[in-house]
Amino acid sequence: MSSEKAQRKRDMILDKAKELFIQRGYAATSMDELVKYTGASKGSIYYHFESKEDLFVKLLTKQNREWMEAWDDKKAGYASFEEKLYGIADHMVDDFQNPLTKIAEEFYINQPENKTIVGEMLAILQGPRMLYREILAEGADEGRIAAEDIDEIAVIFGSLLDGLSVSYFERSQEELRQLYRKSVMYFLNGVLSGEGS
Repeated sequence: MSSEKAQRKRDMILDKAKELFIQRGYAATSMDELVKYTGASKGSIYYHFESKEDLFVKLLTKQNREWMEAWDDKKAGYASFEEKLYGIADHMVDDFQNPLTKIAEEFYINQPENKTIVGEMLAILQGPRMLYREILAEGADEGRIAAEDIDEIAVIFGSLLDGLSVSYFERSQEELRQLYRKSVMYFLNGVLSGEGS
């Protein structure tokens, strides 16, 4: 199979698997159902993915890459690093409408003993943190943030946004957006005041 044809097949399997996972959830979806739903043979699926877990991690990796690419398309519309922090918080809130987000939580909760999967999930989470670091580095370039603290500040900012995600179950999207924006305001007040330096 040519590499281009193999990539198209792999992408088709991922797209169809995403639909099925959204319909049924991670735990309720079997490999046999994936075979039936995708129209690909079991051998073809296993050619591209080692297991259902591997397929799902690759799906999350693809979704994360698309989320980061969507941010790349948006970020030029923000003039300052502060605006970009608000913008990426909004971008995160918008992603909560992605039904795969809830299924990813189900998946992660069911994998605590699988060190490989946990490691791959942590690697996926590093992508957004790199974006936060990039935005904060602009603040350092402007002399607004201490450059030596950028990595730590990016971890803190990412943890703030990730921690707020539990409010997804308690609030409407607009209420969540307001909460995220307020948290960015508080974050900036602390970072820009130089407290904790």
